[in-house]
Amino acid sequence: MSTVTSHPSEERKAETREMIFQAARKVFSEKGYHKAQIADIVKAAGISTGSIYAHFKDKRDLFEQIIRQTTDGLRARLKELSETRSPGDVRERVQQWMPAYVAFFDYVEANPEQILLIIRGGFGVDEENDTITWEFFHAFASDIAEDFRKWEELGFIRGVNATLMGHIIIGMGLHVALSYLMDRQFTREEAINNLMAITYAMVSMYLTDKGRTELGDMNVPRLQEHTMKEAPAREP
Repeated sequence: MSTVTSHPSEERKAETREMIFQAARKVFSEKGYHKAQIADIVKAAGISTGSIYAHFKDKRDLFEQIIRQTTDGLRARLKELSETRSPGDVRERVQQWMPAYVAFFDYVEANPEQILLIIRGGFGVDEENDTITWEFFHAFASDIAEDFRKWEELGFIRGVNATLMGHIIIGMGLHVALSYLMDRQFTREEAINNLMAITYAMVSMYLTDKGRTELGDMNVPRLQEHTMKEAPAREP
């Protein structure tokens, strides 16, 4: 029986590509898209300029691929956490906000450079480049908006602008993540508990009688001290 083996040249190509990604994420997150230069990435990766152009057309192509690589896994994980055993089960879905926020902060702590890259790396350069970054915000906000549209169709909420609510929640989460990474003036636990409380309060404003009956007297879940992961201090 034959076995499939990868060629050394393919492995080297994959290793070089990953080295470029790692160096570019660091450079883009520190300098932003506009100030970052290919020469900076070459120096950070310890490779030749030709190696970068062998893998990417230009700086824009590299930036776009990093954004997509950064967000696809996180988005898939959050969508997985949004699935309920019964379609439209609003009570179970609200309970899943906690693991979703935990998963988000797991990602923030494991990938601080990627988060900084997304938040401050690309806006304000030109329309095409802004579109690359905006796709990230729009995709996550659209996923959240799906829940609100579904709940309104089922009669659990009324009068909410689902698209606006999606952008409010993703914007709130990203801003808190940025402050958490940059300032460290609150703990991961405090961030998640407050995001949970604010999200629940916003939704409560739009609940119908049917929605209030469905949720009942459910308390907003809170992280306990022993579940908190201690984040390392940010390097100067």
